[in-house]
Amino acid sequence: MRGKTVVITGATSGIGQVAAQRLASQGARIVLVARSPQRAQNALTALRDVAPDVEHRAHLGDLSVVADCKRVAAEIAAATPRIDVLINNAGAMFSTRQLTADGYERTFATNHLAYFILTLGLREPLQAAGAARVVSTA
Repeated sequence: MRGKTVVITGATSGIGQVAAQRLASQGARIVLVARSPQRAQNALTALRDVAPDVEHRAHLGDLSVVADCKRVAAEIAAATPRIDVLINNAGAMFSTRQLTADGYERTFATNHLAYFILTLGLREPLQAAGAARVVSTA
């Protein structure tokens, strides 16, 4: 993975955090998407401990909000001309039915709709990698 750029959502905890750290330990540059600035900073600190010579980055956004998904994808695409791997991993399950500001059920928006919006928004840097991979967890 040395020299590869990996964009990963949900990298501040759980499987995403472990995946980000393992990939970083193999030399990958991690670009993570997080909702919480503090959790993003904690994840970056952990990544820098694992791979201090790589410039990891974090982008903030709420993946249940369509506008945030589009904005984060545009920010990443502008800052990252080549993406080798996109891991759509962020997810949540809400115990009660909640609608987003866009009118979508929050679990659906976060766990499914965000993946499509991010992948579409990152299409050019993914294509620039030649043999990029998109991994979506559910």
